[in-house]
Amino acid sequence: MLEIIDEYTWIKDIQIITQDRHHIPGLKNFTHQHSFQSFQPSPLHYHTNILELHCMIKGERTTVLEHNDEISSHIIRGNEVFLVFPFELHGNGNQPQAPCEFFAMQIDLSDPDNMLCLNKEYSNILCKNLLSVKNRHMQLSGTEIRLLRTAFNLFSSNQPSDVQNGVLFLSCFLSSLCYLSRAECNVTSESGISPKIQQTLDYIRENIASPITLEKLADVSGYSLSHFKALFKSEVGITPNEYILHQKLQSAKFFLETSDIPITELSFNLGFSSSNYFSSVFRRMLGCTPSEYRKKNSTFQMK
Repeated sequence: MLEIIDEYTWIKDIQIITQDRHHIPGLKNFTHQHSFQSFQPSPLHYHTNILELHCMIKGERTTVLEHNDEISSHIIRGNEVFLVFPFELHGNGNQPQAPCEFFAMQIDLSDPDNMLCLNKEYSNILCKNLLSVKNRHMQLSGTEIRLLRTAFNLFSSNQPSDVQNGVLFLSCFLSSLCYLSRAECNVTSESGISPKIQQTLDYIRENIASPITLEKLADVSGYSLSHFKALFKSEVGITPNEYILHQKLQSAKFFLETSDIPITELSFNLGFSSSNYFSSVFRRMLGCTPSEYRKKNSTFQMK
């Protein structure tokens, strides 16, 4: 398997600040990606002596991991962080990734005495704490996300004083990891979801072929519309409309794989205004048209 080493990048959808730009010991790449189109998955790869953190802000991302000779697939949703330890093989599987926003960073553990400009004692404490984090997959609060976003923004300025202040915010973020609560990381998990929000998730899945309004979902939850939208985003990591769209596309994938239903009929069954609009959304989110997806993934056999 290959070891991937990213280069400095600063374009609209992705910014990668490399160590030769920020010059901070113990920190390799610091990345922010905010994609509005689907993007190609990364192949299985590893990083030598590097702890990699994937911090989802919005949307969801699939991470495939090989650990103890077993392959597992993990869904990382908004407001969650996922850890990949040194030398572990990881990637994104073979499907294009849906639009999302996340931060990622690589912590170099090869010199535990010289971590993020801390003195030897505190550098060793941070390194030890990172390697002893019990949960690979954890829930982020607004506080951790603000620390992370502020740190990246300060690193982005290229001013030495800003980068130095960014290190302080980043150190606080990393130090908080051992105190974060565990989040489940399998496809069916909805850890941390309150019963009333869970009711709305169940309602969406059960009525995905029918028109679903935010007012109806708020009514199902028992909250006011404004409180429901804020709580849903806080717990699920994406807005109700984004979750509805995600579920529609999951249903579309299922029918494309297992039936010969015409795409036009499928688009109307799922509540899209036209087959062209359905195809456009499908391509933007999944990187291919419904026809292309069916051709590649169909398991339907004509009798």
